[in-house]
Amino acid sequence: MKPQRNFNRIISSLFQAVIDALIYHLSFYIVIAVWLSGHAPRSLTFEVMEFFTGTMLAVFYFNSLYSFKTWMFWDEMKAVLKSSVLILLVIVLYLYSQKFDISRFTLAMGIIIFIPLCLASRYLFRRLIFALGIISTNIIILGAGRTGTIFAEKINTHPFTLGKITGFLDDDPDKAGTTVEGIKVRGKLEDFAVICATERVDEAAVAISKASRKLLTEILDIVEFHVRQVHYIPDMYMLTTFSPSMRDVDGMPVIPASQGLLNPVNRAVKTLTDYAGALTAVIIFSPFMLWAAWRIKRTDGGKVFSQLERSGLRGKRFMMYKFRTSGLSDGGASLRRSYVDELPQLFNVLRGEMSLSGPKALKENDLEHVYGVNAVKISTVKPGITGLWQISRHTENDVKICAEMNLYYIRNWTLWLDTVIMIRTLIAVFVLKRNYPSYQSNP
Repeated sequence: MKPQRNFNRIISSLFQAVIDALIYHLSFYIVIAVWLSGHAPRSLTFEVMEFFTGTMLAVFYFNSLYSFKTWMFWDEMKAVLKSSVLILLVIVLYLYSQKFDISRFTLAMGIIIFIPLCLASRYLFRRLIFALGIISTNIIILGAGRTGTIFAEKINTHPFTLGKITGFLDDDPDKAGTTVEGIKVRGKLEDFAVICATERVDEAAVAISKASRKLLTEILDIVEFHVRQVHYIPDMYMLTTFSPSMRDVDGMPVIPASQGLLNPVNRAVKTLTDYAGALTAVIIFSPFMLWAAWRIKRTDGGKVFSQLERSGLRGKRFMMYKFRTSGLSDGGASLRRSYVDELPQLFNVLRGEMSLSGPKALKENDLEHVYGVNAVKISTVKPGITGLWQISRHTENDVKICAEMNLYYIRNWTLWLDTVIMIRTLIAVFVLKRNYPSYQSNP
């Protein structure tokens, strides 16, 4: 069975490489056809184009883009973006050294077109090979508590990971034989080796958040020689840590504390991107806002905006803008479903009261109820129009999870994290047509 799995991975990797190469060629043909009137530069010979393609494939390979890792689409996107920048840099240096007359514009546009086409093809290809059962990663979760349940739900709802949860193991006798997220608790932790000996297990996820160091050592001794990778998931998948990265200092693992938005430089960068992003969004979405204002006025002639008092940076109160939906019949529901009623909050961002992404804006008493002693810490950043919790599948009843997600966001903020949140927001609103949860009904 193992030779067959390895063969499937090799063939899938080759197919993926061929697809990438074809898309890379197509991207340059599009540039030549659209911007160069169909006339390719004389220096862009077949040999040069194959050098470009070989560079792309080599960089992708060394960035693990042909290993089908158990990661999310956003991790794949980040790897493709980083690889594409490196590819462009290598090619520009090569052309400069050879004094070729291929314009930098041609190269840049080729990469710009290549990135979305490459990501789309990779997403579809991964989904296809998983649906056909060509490649999948069997995962057993050790720990059937809250953390293990959340991890299973994440894997089950994101087939791009190629992960398939085959069971839980837990020493709690009350959980034996029960199901979690539709997956059976198959035994105790000590049964792991027996299961691995009788069936295929690729990876293990240790999701026992309150395990002692001694117990964790014993668990790792059980699992690490039976699977190719072990994932350790602390409570809420490291939402209580400062940084998910790790460095090696002469054989000693060290976890650096990045501080996220507790760092003044990061705050300044986020502020600049908030203003630039909000201004751009106002221009793009102005037709939708004009339509919403017209629809409200046409319905009952009342106020276009409603203002809700919220607690902002350092506890300062401000009025958050929304399109008024209360008192409107069908029109109010459609504005909420389409998320258009939230667009006036872009003006709160331009006023310096909110961010594009961040913890959800709450009333002062709700802030203390949700965060408790951490309310002061949450108040050190501006609330956001969208955020980690808003784009998740959790409901308003998952108050503890919401608090942990927002604390994680503050401690681990990066521009890339904000980028992922905004992309997922747009997908959820315009593609999935999904409403976000809220802590309380809004007028």
